[in-house]
Amino acid sequence: MTSREINRDYGISLEKRNELVKLAERYLGYELYAWNANINGTIIQLRTNDEHLDDFWRENWFPAAFDHSLTPHGIIYAVKGISDTEPSIYYHSGSKTGILFNVDFYEHLRSLAIGIVMDISERQKEIHFLRGALVDINGEGIVITGPLGAGKYTHTILLLELDRARIHSDELIYVEHLGGEKGRISTHTSERKFYIKKDVARINPHFNDIFKKCKSDEEYVILDPWWIGGEEKFVDTTRIKAIFLLNPDPNDPELAKRLDENEALSLLTKTSPKFFNPHRLVVNEERDKLQREFFRELLQFVACYSLNTSKPLFDVQKKLKDIIISREYAEVLKEREVEIERTEESLESLVDLREIKRIVEDLYHRPNVSHPSPEEIKKMAEKYGTKTKFGNYNFVSTVKNRSAALTVYIGSSKVTQQRLNPRQREIIKNLPKTMEEVKEYLKKAPFVCTERIMGNNPYFNPHCTLFISTHRKDMIRLAHMVNQTLFETNKREGPEEFLIHIPEWQEKDRQILVFPEIGVTFILGTDYYGEDKKGFLRMAMWFAKQQGMLGLHAGAKIIRARDAKSGKIKKYSMLIFGLTATGKTTHTCHDHGLTEKGEGIEIAQDDVVFLREDCSVLGTERGFYLKTEGVNPEIQPLIYNAVTKPNAVFENVVVDYQGEVYFGDETLTGNGRGIMQREDFGRFKAKSINLPPVSELDGLIIAFITRRNTVVPIASKLTLEQGAAAFMLGESIETSASDPKRAGESVREVGTNPFIIGDYAQEGNRFYEFIKKYPEKIQCYLLNTGGVGEIMERDEHGNKVIRQKVLRVEIPEMASIIRGIVRGTIEWEKEPHFGTLVPKKVEGVDMSKFDLNKFYTKEQIDFYVKELKKERIEWLEKFPGLNPEILKAVKGE
Repeated sequence: MTSREINRDYGISLEKRNELVKLAERYLGYELYAWNANINGTIIQLRTNDEHLDDFWRENWFPAAFDHSLTPHGIIYAVKGISDTEPSIYYHSGSKTGILFNVDFYEHLRSLAIGIVMDISERQKEIHFLRGALVDINGEGIVITGPLGAGKYTHTILLLELDRARIHSDELIYVEHLGGEKGRISTHTSERKFYIKKDVARINPHFNDIFKKCKSDEEYVILDPWWIGGEEKFVDTTRIKAIFLLNPDPNDPELAKRLDENEALSLLTKTSPKFFNPHRLVVNEERDKLQREFFRELLQFVACYSLNTSKPLFDVQKKLKDIIISREYAEVLKEREVEIERTEESLESLVDLREIKRIVEDLYHRPNVSHPSPEEIKKMAEKYGTKTKFGNYNFVSTVKNRSAALTVYIGSSKVTQQRLNPRQREIIKNLPKTMEEVKEYLKKAPFVCTERIMGNNPYFNPHCTLFISTHRKDMIRLAHMVNQTLFETNKREGPEEFLIHIPEWQEKDRQILVFPEIGVTFILGTDYYGEDKKGFLRMAMWFAKQQGMLGLHAGAKIIRARDAKSGKIKKYSMLIFGLTATGKTTHTCHDHGLTEKGEGIEIAQDDVVFLREDCSVLGTERGFYLKTEGVNPEIQPLIYNAVTKPNAVFENVVVDYQGEVYFGDETLTGNGRGIMQREDFGRFKAKSINLPPVSELDGLIIAFITRRNTVVPIASKLTLEQGAAAFMLGESIETSASDPKRAGESVREVGTNPFIIGDYAQEGNRFYEFIKKYPEKIQCYLLNTGGVGEIMERDEHGNKVIRQKVLRVEIPEMASIIRGIVRGTIEWEKEPHFGTLVPKKVEGVDMSKFDLNKFYTKEQIDFYVKELKKERIEWLEKFPGLNPEILKAVKGE
């Protein structure tokens, strides 16, 4: 039976169900076949008198225990030989009972089973079934779905021609949303063997031989996917990265189009059947809403394309493979942010900011809030840590990175983000409900309060109050780490900042809610200390901007060096900007070999400072929060000495049962951290965390550290306009450690500062205004801690492979360059490509080895330079209101 008409009724009453079951049992008698299938944890029992259906059922699904004491989640009666009865399929949702009379085609039985499982699972949070085929390509899942006859099987089989392609599913995909900041979408196979159309052998003749070994019926075979090619062609779990919706529309001229969330949902709901799913048994407005919500959540983390299969087959397949091999879909999360339109009052009206501030201030005196001393907090925290051989303690968090994609700024249009990802929009949509739940929870949970001061100066010292929930008692460590980072309270002036941290909040609702204008941040559902540290600093940078200053993500130090021309010791302040893994901390805490009499360095700050109009700098912290990856006593002696002192604190560093510390072990995370005390730098510690006005010094040296591997010079001397452009570009590259498939791609962050609140152009303009007031005193440099000479290309799988290795600039070489800058010993010459000056000669460094002509042809150099300039100009043009002199500096005008 294939296309014969079948009566269907998927909404029978309980009375009708009981009547039909009674009839089925009478025909089944005692000589029946009964077998339980386990479909991703849902047990469906088949009771039948059809040997063929029973045979295919057992082949198709994974087995479940068959025990009379075990009640299945759903049951199907498949009965043949009922006289005077047309082929019919019935379903009763309440009892999860399916009934087939005189239907001997296995396709209908399988579809009914899938429908029952979907009915059962549809309401379960974060677990769902997706109808489609799934192919894993080099570790990334590609879903193909569409209406019947659109080519799902065809394009799935053709994708298997790719070298590292492995089939996962051919019809039913069990989807589990694992959550987290990246929202990983995990999948597991549902069927033990595939029920697949015979005609796919037309596409790949290899299947003809395989199908000869398979059980078959009129149009389909039962195929063990292992037979396709063993572990090289089959995988039972993967993570979905892209969904392709087959849309055979001859009126659409486009072959393929990337869809945003609304476009994808429109296509999914306008088709028949909706969501390309013919297996749904319960179809109504409520269930459609559940499906839309499921796809809406899925599409937050997965790229989606429409593929017009009305076009020639191999044109479609080529386009599909091009998208996959180029990994164009991997850019979707970064690019899917959408501009939001709202009135100035729209976000403010969602919640009452004054009420939030009052609730937070009242929390201080509530009976469920305790106020232990820093010493008491330290003692309590250490109970939950591991003591190291250095006498300090290591703590391990559940969440090991900041949740930037789940952070929203709430208030007037001056502070709210202009571009939001779907999760952020969802957080804002649910904000009133969330705040009500938080308000009630604040009355119930136990909290510890600790108060600290940020900064140590006469002008600006934010008063920081942390309320940490100790529902999980080990969370007291977060209060201890705040105490180790900031200063003891005093009566100095400063804005009030409040941070309420509830780590035990539901993981699926993790979020960071920032109310900059009232100085309040809520951290919900994460126990990562970086959220507390940056939470206070983020609000402080906003308040500093309101007072005419500029918050900078930069290290700060004093340098004394003997000037080559005058022979006198000159004193400079120095700011070092840099993104993660570029060497900012390394060079902030390095002496650069300044060892002559009268020379030296004084380390002031490592992370965030406030730049004033006179180019003085206000520090923020007493404890430096650094990445411990690769900390080495030979290369970074000052850092190693400080981080191995008893009053340091480690977070997520591997420490064994004997207290041995393994800084290079990334088993727990590649983001191991430590808090080292500035006091432990000994004679290298500056007397103050602040830097004096530039008028009191011989100058201010501003270094922007980047990490590029191709044509960017190792060191460049910049004009003030080029310096302001470097501030706005805030550039580096993606490393293979963070994302191998994006390795070498540009990464940019204005001011190398991911915590800016408000207008980015305003930040760049203010920076330029400050430095151009002192053209004789301020020097700007771009220092490339990467290298030159790398050639990286894509292989046939879309992976980037290195054809020519980069020639690295070593830490001692960069230290020599900085030493040459401050001593004035470097001979500079004009650079032909970027309009800057570059070193012709540096004491202690063979600069000739970095000559680009040793690595590239002229055509290659021109290509790399052109591409980089284009990227930079496109980036700066994103910021309306930016001083045109800054853009001109990059264009070379």
